[in-house]
Formats: sequence, C-alpha cells, structure tokens
Amino acid sequence: MNARPELGLEVLGVEAGTAAAAPVLSLRVGLRRLDGGPVQCVLLTTTVTIAPAGLSWARGGATVPTFHGGTELTLTLPCRNGVRAAAERHLRALGDSGVPLGLAFDGTVFYPGENGAPRTGQAPWRHETTALLPVETWRVLTAVPGPGRHEALREEEPTA
Repeated sequence: MNARPELGLEVLGVEAGTAAAAPVLSLRVGLRRLDGGPVQCVLLTTTVTIAPAGLSWARGGATVPTFHGGTELTLTLPCRNGVRAAAERHLRALGDSGVPLGLAFDGTVFYPGENGAPRTGQAPWRHETTALLPVETWRVLTAVPGPGRHEALREEEPTA
C-alpha cells in the first residue's frame, strides 16, 4: 500500500487582482510533491488573516489539476470593505513596510496508489506561513471600485 505523498507549499507572491468586478488579492502559490512523484488532484483550502490583529480576511480554495513534481497556482481572495477598513488601520500604523498576512493551508490529495489505482486522503499537513502585503499592492486594491465602496475607505494622499 502506498503512503500518502508529502506535499510542500510556499507563497511566491502577493498581487492586486484588478481585472475582477470587485478588488481581489491574488496569492501565487508553489505546490510540490516532495518525492517528485505524480499527483492527480489537490483540493486546497486556505485561511488568510491580517496577522497583527488575527483579523480573519477570507477562506478560499482551489482545485489543483494533475501535476508531476510541482506546480504553481493563483488563489484569489475578495477584498471586502470591512477587511479594507481594518487593514487600512494597520497599514497606517506600519508605515511603508506593509501588512503581514497569516496563511493556513490544508486539503485533500488524490494520487495514484498501487498499480495506478486512484487513492485519496487528507493532505498529511497543515501548512502555516506568512506573507507581506506590500503598501503599493494595498494602494492598488483600495483604488479599485467595488460594490458598496465608500470613499472614506480610500487611503488619503498626504497634502504638501
């Protein structure tokens, strides 16, 4: 009987998704099978918090198609008004460094077992990591209009 594959994960980038109807945060994620073998599918779930306050940002997911060794994917998370307001307070407090995000990943992995028979199981990890939401990315997000968008949430430019 084949054991579930060990998976590794890393956040490769944080970007503003500006093509959507409402602002979204795009996380580029690298996913790999540590022994380099095949994976038929991963149902990946992600929980994102604004790290300084532990404020819940979003819970999202993605279906990762077949890969051998490793792959990259993009997770998109909505940027709702309540999250914008909370992040704005932290952004002002942190200056130009950005907003630290806490990310937790888990999921279900589908992989070939003995004689190629399909097998499935919970991914044998709960991966937690951090990523920095850069100030410039935040400014792009807050400039994108969205449903129920209020001018008061837009970061004010300093006047000289």
